[in-house]
Amino acid sequence: MPNPSQIENRLDAACNMAAQARTLTLPAFVSGLCAENKNETGVFDPVTKADKDTELLLRKLIEKNFPGDSIVGEEYPNKIGNNDWSWCLDPIDGTRAFVAGVPVWSTLIAISYQTEPIIGIIDHPALNERYIGALGKAWRENDRKRTPLKTQNCTRLNDAVLSCTEPMAMLSSGQLAAYEMIRRTARFTRLGLDAYAYALTAAGRIDLVIEAGLAPYDIQSHIPIIKGAGGAVTTWSGGNAKNGGAIVCAGDPRLLEQVYPYLQRELDS
Repeated sequence: MPNPSQIENRLDAACNMAAQARTLTLPAFVSGLCAENKNETGVFDPVTKADKDTELLLRKLIEKNFPGDSIVGEEYPNKIGNNDWSWCLDPIDGTRAFVAGVPVWSTLIAISYQTEPIIGIIDHPALNERYIGALGKAWRENDRKRTPLKTQNCTRLNDAVLSCTEPMAMLSSGQLAAYEMIRRTARFTRLGLDAYAYALTAAGRIDLVIEAGLAPYDIQSHIPIIKGAGGAVTTWSGGNAKNGGAIVCAGDPRLLEQVYPYLQRELDS
């Protein structure tokens, strides 16, 4: 692990960056923006001027304060640095929610050391909540009040609250079949939450998030938060989630052994 002061410096900088990002994203959300389609030949993949402007702002701040760090973002090409630190940015996660006026969109900032995410921020400007994970801990900040995060105990899949942002759009037919078996066993399901589902898992309100087709910038910020709160995030096969793909997040890690057999059926098919 790096020197704790290096972690604290980047954590403080990342929180300040999230605050500055709000000055661009929140007014645009309130006023409303049209979205372009980044995927003209397939499923609608929206991007707005606020996405692009916010990522440029975050990149500029990183390059000013930590010029040797690498940067990976959703909207612009990767920057290769000259040290062990890297940043992963999603300026507006949940752009569909952003465009539709639904306040669960967020700004995601992850910081990795030697490619492993060790700092994560899920910032929800419209809800005035910021979820943070670092140094093995996780907490929520709201109006400068800090509240520790702890996932809830849930040892049975039948008792679990399950979430997936949009199963029909993000899951293949085989993946959807595996998800459906879990959904029918779980207590109940909530959809359309984007990164907020992971934040609520860390807060002990949701037990499972099952999704697929995620990019690194969609998931890396969540990993330190979920782990710091006592949960676990893996791929459907139990591997490291940092590169995205098919992801399962459990507030109680004991649930993973109950959902892996369902997910493995899709992987084996």
